[in-house]
Amino acid sequence: MKIEQYLKETKTSQSKFCKGLEEATGQALSQGGLSKYVTGVRIPRRSEMKAIHQFTGGKVTPNDFFLD
Repeated sequence: MKIEQYLKETKTSQSKFCKGLEEATGQALSQGGLSKYVTGVRIPRRSEMKAIHQFTGGKVTPNDFFLD
Protein backbone atom coordinates (compact mmCIF):
# COMPACT_ATOMS: atom_id res chain seq x y z
CA MET A 1 0.00 0.00 0.00
CA LYS A 2 1.36 3.41 -0.91
CA ILE A 3 1.91 5.76 2.00
CA GLU A 4 -0.58 8.23 0.49
CA GLN A 5 -3.26 5.54 0.55
CA TYR A 6 -2.37 4.60 4.13
CA LEU A 7 -2.77 8.21 5.26
CA LYS A 8 -6.16 8.49 3.55
CA GLU A 9 -7.48 5.18 4.89
CA THR A 10 -6.39 5.93 8.45
CA LYS A 11 -7.45 9.60 8.15
CA THR A 12 -4.04 10.66 9.46
CA SER A 13 -2.44 14.00 8.65
CA GLN A 14 1.18 14.06 7.58
CA SER A 15 2.24 15.93 10.70
CA LYS A 16 0.37 13.50 12.97
CA PHE A 17 1.99 10.58 11.14
CA CYS A 18 5.47 12.08 11.62
CA LYS A 19 4.86 12.66 15.33
CA GLY A 20 3.50 9.15 15.85
CA LEU A 21 6.36 7.62 13.88
CA GLU A 22 8.95 9.33 16.05
CA GLU A 23 7.17 8.41 19.28
CA ALA A 24 6.78 4.76 18.25
CA THR A 25 10.13 4.12 16.56
CA GLY A 26 12.46 6.95 17.54
CA GLN A 27 12.93 7.79 13.85
CA ALA A 28 12.52 11.52 13.23
CA LEU A 29 10.87 12.49 9.96
CA SER A 30 9.86 16.00 8.93
CA GLN A 31 6.47 16.70 7.42
CA GLY A 32 8.24 18.14 4.38
CA GLY A 33 10.22 14.93 3.95
CA LEU A 34 7.10 12.81 4.27
CA SER A 35 5.37 15.01 1.70
CA LYS A 36 8.15 14.22 -0.79
CA TYR A 37 7.68 10.49 -0.14
CA VAL A 38 3.92 10.80 -0.65
CA THR A 39 4.33 12.60 -3.97
CA GLY A 40 7.13 10.32 -5.15
CA VAL A 41 9.72 13.09 -5.41
CA ARG A 42 12.03 11.27 -3.01
CA ILE A 43 12.46 7.73 -1.69
CA PRO A 44 13.04 7.25 2.05
CA ARG A 45 16.38 6.09 3.39
CA ARG A 46 16.60 2.49 4.52
CA SER A 47 16.20 3.40 8.21
CA GLU A 48 13.12 5.50 7.41
CA MET A 49 11.60 2.71 5.32
CA LYS A 50 12.06 0.28 8.20
CA ALA A 51 10.46 2.70 10.65
CA ILE A 52 7.51 3.39 8.32
CA HIS A 53 7.00 -0.35 7.78
CA GLN A 54 7.07 -0.96 11.52
CA PHE A 55 4.83 2.00 12.38
CA THR A 56 2.18 1.07 9.79
CA GLY A 57 2.04 -2.52 10.98
CA GLY A 58 3.53 -3.76 7.73
CA LYS A 59 0.90 -2.10 5.55
CA VAL A 60 3.44 0.17 3.84
CA THR A 61 6.44 -1.86 2.71
CA PRO A 62 9.76 -0.73 1.23
CA ASN A 63 8.65 -2.11 -2.16
CA ASP A 64 5.69 0.27 -2.13
CA PHE A 65 8.09 3.17 -2.67
CA PHE A 66 9.46 1.60 -5.85
CA LEU A 67 6.47 -0.10 -7.48
CA ASP A 68 3.85 1.88 -9.42
